[in-house]
Amino acid sequence: MKPNSNPIQSELVLVGGGHANIQVLKSFAMRPIDGLRISLISDVLSAPYSGMLPGFIAGEYDFQEIHINLLHLCNYSGARFIQTKIMSVDTKERVIYCENRPNINYDLISINTGITSDFGKIDGAEKHAIAVKPISHFLKKIAIVEKTITSSEQSIVIIGSGAAGIELAFAFRKKFYKNKIIPKITIIGSAERFFPELPFLCHLSLLKKCTAADIKVRFGYPVIKVSEKMITLASGIKVPTDCSLIVTGAQPSNWLNSSSICLTHDGYIEVNNTFRSVSDERVFATGDIAKMRHQPRPRSGVFAVRAGPVLAKNLRLTLDKSPLKAVSQQSYHLSLIMVDNNTVMAIWGKFFVSSKWLWPIKKWIDRRFISKFTKLPKMDEGNHRSIFLSKNELVAENDPLLEKVFCTGCGSKTEARTLDSVLPEAIEVAANLGGDRTYLPIVNTFSDANEFFIKSPMENGHALIQTVDTISQMISDPFIFGRVSALHALSDLVVSNAIPLTALSIVNIERAKKNIQKSDLINMLAGAMLEFSKAKIKMIGGHTSQSTENSLGFALTGIARSNFNQRGDDRLHKKKPNAFSIILTKPLGIGLILAANMRNLASEKNYQDCIEIMLQSNLKAADFLWKNGAVAMTDVTGFGLARHIENLTKVLENQFETKIAAELNFDEIPLIPGVVRILEETSVRATLNSSNKKAVRHLNRFKYQQIPLSDILFDPQTSGGVLAIVPTTGAKKICNILKRDIAPLSNIIGNIKFHETGIFIN
Repeated sequence: MKPNSNPIQSELVLVGGGHANIQVLKSFAMRPIDGLRISLISDVLSAPYSGMLPGFIAGEYDFQEIHINLLHLCNYSGARFIQTKIMSVDTKERVIYCENRPNINYDLISINTGITSDFGKIDGAEKHAIAVKPISHFLKKIAIVEKTITSSEQSIVIIGSGAAGIELAFAFRKKFYKNKIIPKITIIGSAERFFPELPFLCHLSLLKKCTAADIKVRFGYPVIKVSEKMITLASGIKVPTDCSLIVTGAQPSNWLNSSSICLTHDGYIEVNNTFRSVSDERVFATGDIAKMRHQPRPRSGVFAVRAGPVLAKNLRLTLDKSPLKAVSQQSYHLSLIMVDNNTVMAIWGKFFVSSKWLWPIKKWIDRRFISKFTKLPKMDEGNHRSIFLSKNELVAENDPLLEKVFCTGCGSKTEARTLDSVLPEAIEVAANLGGDRTYLPIVNTFSDANEFFIKSPMENGHALIQTVDTISQMISDPFIFGRVSALHALSDLVVSNAIPLTALSIVNIERAKKNIQKSDLINMLAGAMLEFSKAKIKMIGGHTSQSTENSLGFALTGIARSNFNQRGDDRLHKKKPNAFSIILTKPLGIGLILAANMRNLASEKNYQDCIEIMLQSNLKAADFLWKNGAVAMTDVTGFGLARHIENLTKVLENQFETKIAAELNFDEIPLIPGVVRILEETSVRATLNSSNKKAVRHLNRFKYQQIPLSDILFDPQTSGGVLAIVPTTGAKKICNILKRDIAPLSNIIGNIKFHETGIFIN
């Protein structure tokens, strides 16, 4: 995250990665406003461009070509990306309620989430038909269509005879024809013909093309029932089907019904000609989710694309307290419909034309739009400006955090009233998400330190184990960051063979307006509390300060297990194994992927895999390994695999009183998918990679430099895996159990060599 030179004074939240909101993101990237924070909320990491969907189905584009990577766009814009589903919006409190996570506050909101299919009037459609809206979900179901249609004897029925239904019919005809399958395709429309508002010749032209492509068309009667193998029309006619697609009967998202935003009679957000809600000046909406008062428009991606620049302008004007720009109703808009044999029908008002030469023009238009958000230019620093609240607003906020002169000593502590409201709310959020209240903090905690009663008396030989760790916010989503921070700190305790007990938080929160700061704190602390409660750890206090960026850490205390005194030299000398193996429980590459993601060089899947790995707790893996013969253990974190292995050999040298070396089988080291491509095709490395190389004292540098991908040995990991030394006799069995029940990506990566020093690589 890019730190602001001024405190955050306002937050713009973009809900949905639609065609208009992505243009807002780019606009604010090119002309950023210091003091304004932007967040994008989306349930998907990449947004498909609807205009290229038929071309994708027909095989003209691949998956990446038709998508805009929202995470990359947020990185470019310095915006936060929060992947979640929206549940509701409270305009009075300016709060966005999300699924399975804390709420998000906003000062200004722009909604561009699109629509969903309405199955309500068609019996059985929700169960037996595949909805084309939203497109991001439909793309995942195209594989179902391919799996279902395996012969020319089968049938595809498309419910809806508008432009989308026509394009789908021709696209699937071309797709299956390439596989030498010619299924029966039928379009069903409730209207009397194609495009009743256009000249009859347009209908005849399309009908002729359908006949030539062996696509049947049924008009005049709506579908009233869909079953697994049959579609029933209002006329009583039954149409056989093996795969039913529905592209009609759209409706706005259900979450709007529980929101306080003013809606039209049919449930859409009602806006004026500036895209501002008719009921709330802080709410804007565009695209299919919105309807403009007195200027009704058909649902079309064309309008969403054209709305983007006006929306961005009006959001800026709102921040400046200036009059907004109205958008006028277009008399006509150009529609380009993909039909047979790379022919495109262009419709402009009452005029239409079909031609093959329109296909390269359509491809150029679509690719040009996508390239605006994938080939991003360098930002002009000269366009940077600041936002400041007016004097009246500063008085109304009564917020010392917004003062230009800011104390950085004890005066930089977060305000007590903020903490008073944050802690109870964070506790409730964690509890509602499944956190065990037994291990959640007590609400009335008034000191930085606190007591925690333990059952085992110290005089019986038990020892306390303590650790502390803190990391800067490298993940823009504060809730996920809170979870990762807790797991990262917890790893140090569990690899020390300790039973975790308590945590003290160490929080640096970015200077911001109180409602923004409160939201960040709740998200981070609730995420951490959730993970700690799973590990039966209680957060009993902490310290919160303010800085130019967010960071989060924890001081953890645990108690050594009852077999502590048997874990060291005595245990080893009683029965010294002849050989030891090295097990790693998580793949490497976290630092590399996070670094690549900052430069927009990591794919959507790479990033998701990386986050999922960081969110895997090491508690069960470490506990299992200690109970099954591990003689030494650490977690792989900032120093990288090579230095952590070297540290383990030093531990073993003290235990065995002889020289110890590690021999690594490089090909057995698990890597996160995408790491090899980044290492081979880019020069991107995590910041600590170079210093980690120098920190490894006993490594044949000439030899490792001859090994491709060897830089992964020095890649710093955040919430990395457990590295354990176990007797070789049971290593395979231990690893198999780890893979099956605890840590599925575990592997044996090498072995220990006696009477030698260093790290050897095969």
